[in-house]
Amino acid sequence: MNGLPLGTFGIMCCSRRGSPPFSGESYCRRLTTLGRKYGLRVIVFSPEDAAHDRSFVYGFTYREGAWHKHRFPFPDIVYDRCLFHSPKEFAAASTLLSEAHTAKGWTLWGRGLPGKWPVYRALRKEQRLLPYLPPTRPFRGEKSLFNALAAYNGEIFLKPRGGSQGRGTLHIRKDPGSGALHIQGRDSANRPVEKNFATENHALHWIREFTGQRGYIIQPFLHLYSRKGRSFDIRVLMQKNEKGLWMRTGIAVREGAAGSMTSNLHGGGKALPVLPYLSGQFGAEQTERITGVLRQLSEMIPPILESHFGRLGELGIDFGIDTNGDIWLLEVNSKPGRTSIRQAGDPVSAVLASENPLRYARYLLLRQLRRVN
Repeated sequence: MNGLPLGTFGIMCCSRRGSPPFSGESYCRRLTTLGRKYGLRVIVFSPEDAAHDRSFVYGFTYREGAWHKHRFPFPDIVYDRCLFHSPKEFAAASTLLSEAHTAKGWTLWGRGLPGKWPVYRALRKEQRLLPYLPPTRPFRGEKSLFNALAAYNGEIFLKPRGGSQGRGTLHIRKDPGSGALHIQGRDSANRPVEKNFATENHALHWIREFTGQRGYIIQPFLHLYSRKGRSFDIRVLMQKNEKGLWMRTGIAVREGAAGSMTSNLHGGGKALPVLPYLSGQFGAEQTERITGVLRQLSEMIPPILESHFGRLGELGIDFGIDTNGDIWLLEVNSKPGRTSIRQAGDPVSAVLASENPLRYARYLLLRQLRRVN
């Protein structure tokens, strides 16, 4: 498109050391390069680099093969991609995002979801989803942990209420004979951890140190393994398009590395096409049933969550399929990665995964112009 841009699309990313000094560089570069196609000027900024009166930001734009920093007017659309690593950054971003509902000069592209516990509580109000939701309870220390072990056959899964990529998760298994506890998981840096404790007290002391002040939820440990014993799940990417409507952009299997309890790509997993993978696990007839249910659930979930948490723009919905072929809704992420969609081999889905945020931003800007005029 020629002429002046329709507006500025600002990608808000967390800062980091290095060059460029922000996270998600490759995705930001793709969006910056594609912006002109949709009549958008795309910039990248960190929450601390926004003026307090929201009149300008110090941000980056990509041209001639390099990132360049400039002072820009505050973006017309803010696309929140912050994955926080510091309290200061969290505070700066939270302050900015809290202003979105009263802001007159800019629009938030889509809201973020709160932690896993409020999302679970919202989803369980929908009767049609109940068969697919794993039993979930908050982790509140010793009593909640051992009650869950007793309720879930001595095997539970602890995950942080916030965060993603498998970080900070624990699989806890109690030996029915000796009462010893075996713990396997990943720490906050996504490194594997494995511990054995002869007594519950020693285990609990270590778990308290591991979880720290972070909130956690407890679920039964689901056996989500392939015939070869590898963990796997299904990622469905739902996004709004150029008409402001939800669409299923792509779907992919994420298979974990050998010996890993999670299937996340950051833990060494890989992405694969869905149909051949599931057919190899469950046969053609059961695969047809499974994929049909996944389609229905994926279309159902976005409007349910919007009714509770406000306007959303994209969701990564993760499903598990256990060894019996039962489907479980594992997690919903409002800041999804799209690596699995790209790696799974569908070029149309890969393009849409990157371009839909720009298409939806253009829709929002055009809608604003129609209201003004």
